[in-house]
Amino acid sequence: MVDSYAELEDEGDGCCVVEDNENPMVLDDHGKENERLNIEFSQHFVGGVLEPTLGMEFTSEDDARNFYNAYAKQTGFSIRVNSYYRSKKDNSIISREFCCSKEGFRREKRSRNVDSGDDAKRRRARPITREGCKALMTVRKRDNGKWYVAKLEKNHNHELVTPAMRHFLRSHKEEDDPKKNLSGSVSSLGVGLNAAVNVLTEECSSFGKLGFAAHNNVNFIGRGRLSNLGVGAQSLLGFFKVMQASDPAFYYAIQVDEEDRLSSVFWVDTRSRIAYNCFSDVVSFDTTYQVNQYKMPFAPFIGMNHHRQSVLFGCALLADETELTFIWLFTTWLEAMSGRQPGLIITDYDSAISKAVESVFPQSSHRYCKWHILSKMPKEIGHVFSSLPKTFQVEFDKCINKSETPEEFESGWQLLLDKYSLRGNEWLQSLYIDRKLWVSTFVRDTFFAGMYSTQQSKSVNSLFDGYVNSGTTLLDFAEQYEQALVDRHEKEARAEFETFYTKPVLKTPLPMEKQAAEVYTRKLFSVFQDEIYESLVLAVKLSEDDGLSKTYEVARFDEEHKVYLVGLNIAEQTASCSCKMFEFEGILCRHVVAVFKATNTFLLPQHYILKRWTRNAKDEAMLDAVPSVQIHGSSQKGKNSQYNLLYQEAVKCAEEGMASDHSFKVAINALREARLKIVSAKKNAINDQRLETARSTNYGDENTTVASQVGSSAAS
Repeated sequence: MVDSYAELEDEGDGCCVVEDNENPMVLDDHGKENERLNIEFSQHFVGGVLEPTLGMEFTSEDDARNFYNAYAKQTGFSIRVNSYYRSKKDNSIISREFCCSKEGFRREKRSRNVDSGDDAKRRRARPITREGCKALMTVRKRDNGKWYVAKLEKNHNHELVTPAMRHFLRSHKEEDDPKKNLSGSVSSLGVGLNAAVNVLTEECSSFGKLGFAAHNNVNFIGRGRLSNLGVGAQSLLGFFKVMQASDPAFYYAIQVDEEDRLSSVFWVDTRSRIAYNCFSDVVSFDTTYQVNQYKMPFAPFIGMNHHRQSVLFGCALLADETELTFIWLFTTWLEAMSGRQPGLIITDYDSAISKAVESVFPQSSHRYCKWHILSKMPKEIGHVFSSLPKTFQVEFDKCINKSETPEEFESGWQLLLDKYSLRGNEWLQSLYIDRKLWVSTFVRDTFFAGMYSTQQSKSVNSLFDGYVNSGTTLLDFAEQYEQALVDRHEKEARAEFETFYTKPVLKTPLPMEKQAAEVYTRKLFSVFQDEIYESLVLAVKLSEDDGLSKTYEVARFDEEHKVYLVGLNIAEQTASCSCKMFEFEGILCRHVVAVFKATNTFLLPQHYILKRWTRNAKDEAMLDAVPSVQIHGSSQKGKNSQYNLLYQEAVKCAEEGMASDHSFKVAINALREARLKIVSAKKNAINDQRLETARSTNYGDENTTVASQVGSSAAS
């Protein structure tokens, strides 16, 4: 390999300048030049990727840069202009080095500039993006004016970016922007959403396949309902057709009234169904949105992914908010999710919803959304609330959120009722009766995945804020819904990119912090990093020791009066804290971390690392096994379940197969091999069925012959 730097230094005809330019690349977009480059570089294709090689020539420096950037895009990394040499004769650039953006390391003065104390919570150090990667391409100018590759290193010391995330790389940001495209499902058809809906509504006189396979389960829209909703209902159901055309496992169901008129609708796409298999432990059901002038409740099922982002598990437009309607919706949603009940379902404080939850989700825990309760307070307390001083809200918040024991809550609640003369308020009385389903001190034994706090609940329930409101017509609703999903998926992809392709700045030398940085997503690591950091100011004191287990008192040095009790079993490496943060949020608290450090446990035990918070939370997402009667049965419901399982497995193979060229080859070969086996099994099944039919026919003929012979003998 030729070292261009050494050549230039020996000849003494140039001087080096380090440019370190990481601005987004602006690629030339000239058709003729692209055609010429394609012809010139066609011999350098390796495995479908245009590979640089030593000695490769370019007409100009810009051609070399654009080529290397295109190669980086195909391979999965970003590039930077690192350094160049100028000629001592005419000061023109005669050598240029393009390197991987992860070349080198962060300067010390920047890496040390980490905020401490309260500032650390407001502003964190920028993630580390440079890892000392040696990959580069150096080009040098010949006497004839052309440029050639003089130095090349292709190997990287880090993971390469998958195609789904390459638009986040700095040198490719301006070329790949998913937001420039409309929904993939609609744009792939080459027409706008409304146009597609119009085509479908013209071609189809009826809509509404129950399920996702092309079968004859059709529900019709009655003229009476259409006279109210008009073309809006047609557009909505036409939208379902568009979605199903691009996503065969798209599931929707329709509820009709006694006159067979459209009443309520439910739908869920494949991506949401797969996400539910990973994050079904906590589900929030929200009915606060309303659509169109008839104020139809729009009710999404929402969960929390491993980045603490809201994720959709299905949606419904409801005719009303009665118990029967909620029972239909919950039953339909459960069927779409292969019968897998949520670990916890969080709902509004509503008797109809509560009865439906009790009926359909007997295996699930049920809690009320605190944010919904607080938002209803002005309405339910009425003029009393508006006349109360602001101190009431502060004291009410302290009572329900800061009470650390049931006894503390009870005394605080009674004091509030007496102080503000609220003992006669029926709504507050009902809240008190159901206090164990929403007040902090009673629910901290329940895993909420971070969806309990007022701010987080508001965030979760604002999934469609800015997209759907009471002024949204059904005609516009489908497009707004799809755009909301596109934006959500983009945010998740950004979080995935930051988790896998950057590194956080560590605040301590503790092995536990480094371990957490490697297993948690970036968001969850930041939460746990705060707990580790705060554990440094905690004092640990042994209070009880019975041999097998120990109890420690943990408190801040400046808050000795506020003590937390941590029980520890050293042999099993299990601990429980009176704050119950792990049970509540799935993240180990600062108090347990302090005790672990004091007892020389410097790594997190595996049972305290919930997979749902790790970067691999969605790996090997297995689909729920539906009852064997459905899978092996010949009923339509059984066929739908079979199709559901097969389709989602195929989608998962496609997603994993896009990770790299190697994984693509493995995936495509495995799928082709599987298809051949399936075709073979299908042929064998058909042949076996034919043989069985033939045997049955022969057996019937033999019986007929024997019967004839017996009849003849009897006659003679």
